[in-house]
Amino acid sequence: MTSITSTTEGTDAPPGMPRALVALIGYFVILATLVTTIPIKLLGQIGPDLGASGGLLNWVVIIGSLSGAIGTALLPPTAALFGQRRVALVTMGLLTFGSLLAAFAPNMTVLLIGRFIGGFTLGAIALALVMARANLSGRALSTVLAWIAAAEGVAAGLSFAVGGLLADTVKVDWRIIIGVLALLGLVGVVATLVVIPAHDAPSTGRVDWIGGVLLAAALALILVPLSMGSEWGWSSATVLVPLILGAVAVAVWWRLEERVAEPLVNTRALRNANFLRGWLVFFLAGGLTWVVNFTIPKFSETPESAGFGFGYNGLTSGLLMLVYCLGIVLGSAGAGPLSRYVPTRVISMMAFTGCTVGMLLMAFEHDQEWQIWVWSSIIGLSYGLASASAYMTFIRALRPEQVATAASMGQISAPLGGAVGSAAITGILTAQVLHIGGVSIPTQHSFQIGWLIGAGIAIVGLLLVALVRSDAAEDAAEDPN
Repeated sequence: MTSITSTTEGTDAPPGMPRALVALIGYFVILATLVTTIPIKLLGQIGPDLGASGGLLNWVVIIGSLSGAIGTALLPPTAALFGQRRVALVTMGLLTFGSLLAAFAPNMTVLLIGRFIGGFTLGAIALALVMARANLSGRALSTVLAWIAAAEGVAAGLSFAVGGLLADTVKVDWRIIIGVLALLGLVGVVATLVVIPAHDAPSTGRVDWIGGVLLAAALALILVPLSMGSEWGWSSATVLVPLILGAVAVAVWWRLEERVAEPLVNTRALRNANFLRGWLVFFLAGGLTWVVNFTIPKFSETPESAGFGFGYNGLTSGLLMLVYCLGIVLGSAGAGPLSRYVPTRVISMMAFTGCTVGMLLMAFEHDQEWQIWVWSSIIGLSYGLASASAYMTFIRALRPEQVATAASMGQISAPLGGAVGSAAITGILTAQVLHIGGVSIPTQHSFQIGWLIGAGIAIVGLLLVALVRSDAAEDAAEDPN
């Protein structure tokens, strides 16, 4: 990595700083992904221990995406105001505190509060993008952006495989696993103190706290009824009223961000066609990945006595998801070299085409074990291409000084899409269930609906990317060469 050079002015970083910074960026991305995904493999222990099930239990995962979306919006602009070092330290501190609180939670309320606090760490991915754009350039930047996407795949694979091994095979208590996340947060604190200069210069300005509160309220109003709709009734006032209020809150928040001189989220960046395309890819890919995360492990672990599924244990289903995540890594790693010959817009279209094919195959051809392994690989490879192309698209579309606020707009789309996707798929999988051995299992029809919805999301993504065309000037600006 000797080609990586720092472009930050006014700092006296040590000679090894760029390489150490790349390592810290990768650590932030991996840790943020682990915090978000590893609880999926712990639900089987958490439910009986704290007396939770159905939509409420799945909120252990959903609430992390919710706070992650808020953190993703807050971290880049606050880093610009207070400095990357201070914000990174606060983020790692929140992870440590939130994970400790969750590890010792006596009930679901305390657990969800801890998960909400720790979930802000998902915003570290957006912070990593800001750090990369501010300190790297040229081919080094393109390489690191592809690595960021690949690191997410590595972390997700580790969370499923290692989580399945520890929770279901070795029978490590879920509280210990959450406690390990707190230790990793402490490692992040130390690494931040060592790598990021103490005098990284913050800018003057203010944080749009009102926008942050409105965004949090809007997300909560939308996601709660989406995840609990099957239990509360989709036509009931308890579902429809919050959804309507959430839509109103989004409209008010958007209007506010358009008028504020220093917005929390730079919504005006969407007027850049390249940035808009990257935002759409992130949002839809975020929804797709959570369709996979919630359906494939559950389906593979369904007892064969249900008439479908393969009765996998947690470790085997974790290895299945590891194969899916290895596909993400390969797709992400290949996107960088491919972008030298193929426009990122075409890469995004290829990615959504692959996701569509994979989801349709999953929906209609899942009777044989080899099928679910191969189709998962296709979806993972396609998701990796989509994620890496989105990173390259919206980061290249912006000048370095724009990244602090605009990255929050671009990067928030992934956890926002994931939060919406996880809430929606939870509603689908809990609408119709079988009861086998005292355990509620989604019906085969529910899984098929979930995968068909995934295919529909991919088709929408393909059409939108095809329709959002950029002019020659923007394409020239996007070209790193």
